[in-house]
Amino acid sequence: MKSFIRLTACLLTIVLLLSGCWSRKELNDIAIAEGVGIDMAGNQFELTVQIVNPGSVTRAKGEHEMPVIVYSSKGDTLNEAVKRLTSSISRKIYFAHIRILVISEELAKSGIVNSMDYLMRGSEFRSDFNVVIARDTSSKELLSVMTPLEKVPANYIFNSLEAAKKEWTAAVTIQLDQLSNALVTPGKSTVISGIQIIGDHNVGTSKKNIDYTGPPVRLKYFGNAIIKKDKLVGWLNEYESRAYSVITNQSKRSAIHLNCPEGGNIGIDVARIKSKIYAVVKNDKPEIFIETRAEGNVSDVECKIDLFKVETIDYLDKQYVKFAKANMENTIKKTQKLGADIFGFGEAVHRANPKYWNKVKNNWEEHFKQLEPHLNIDAKIRGTGTLGDSVVNDMKE
Repeated sequence: MKSFIRLTACLLTIVLLLSGCWSRKELNDIAIAEGVGIDMAGNQFELTVQIVNPGSVTRAKGEHEMPVIVYSSKGDTLNEAVKRLTSSISRKIYFAHIRILVISEELAKSGIVNSMDYLMRGSEFRSDFNVVIARDTSSKELLSVMTPLEKVPANYIFNSLEAAKKEWTAAVTIQLDQLSNALVTPGKSTVISGIQIIGDHNVGTSKKNIDYTGPPVRLKYFGNAIIKKDKLVGWLNEYESRAYSVITNQSKRSAIHLNCPEGGNIGIDVARIKSKIYAVVKNDKPEIFIETRAEGNVSDVECKIDLFKVETIDYLDKQYVKFAKANMENTIKKTQKLGADIFGFGEAVHRANPKYWNKVKNNWEEHFKQLEPHLNIDAKIRGTGTLGDSVVNDMKE
């Protein structure tokens, strides 16, 4: 009998300690946000939220309805803007599923740290979503563009960014927590991918934009914004963006073209790229070393060239190194003029000699401008594809 009483008491205690679904949120009571945009409206923030329309998911096939609804509101703080949105939405906004944060170029130029504090501090926001900058437009207009392939434009922006990073390397991904860490790291600058609207903005907001085989309006990633401290100070073009990805070991696959000896182009499919940055402090002066190893395969030949010769492959290897070195040097010089260490050279110096870094970290910008990094690039053409000789050779005989 005593054992039974003890067992009953234990079970009752366990039941009392079990947590229930006190924090559950019914789908009928919330509005799921997939994308968030922040603009400047005078001295106020303008917050734009792209919300999934549940009716477009449950609607029978053939019945058309907009897949998302875009709401905006203004406030002296982001918290005020979020709360003010409730006056036009019948449900509580659920921010835990955000895929993308879009910051306007205007806001980025004035400084992004004030807007980031609310997003990092708020318990409703996760910090693992990607951040992009709306170039030559507002984030409100960009989030209002209807996109093909993906019903929800925020998903399109997210997925296209991931694809561009993997296959072209001109775009980079940076999440909110990574951006926050970069901003508070002494001597560290960073980059954020820029995205712009191609075509008539007004047409892009209607469903007609996805009713054509060739959408009249589309979104395109174009360059990377250089963020120094918390402000946009310049842009990297496509070639510079790709060089940045190579230097910082973020490049996976890409494609380039090289010049043939007698004119014309030969395409190279870049299969593997690995880079390493390290520093050495000599005579109270830092030296930066960048080692890059790249491999590629011939993807297409548009000139008369003999790929069976060892001399031809050696020529292509040298052209590959020349191309990569020129891009990397130009990119480094551009950022040095801006005094923005986006590559993490300062972090390399810190790893190499913490005592020396403590002496120079407060004026690292001046040291960064005077650096002359040593580039060691090893590029190899490993394969020539399934064809031995070029079809172009046969046609020109």
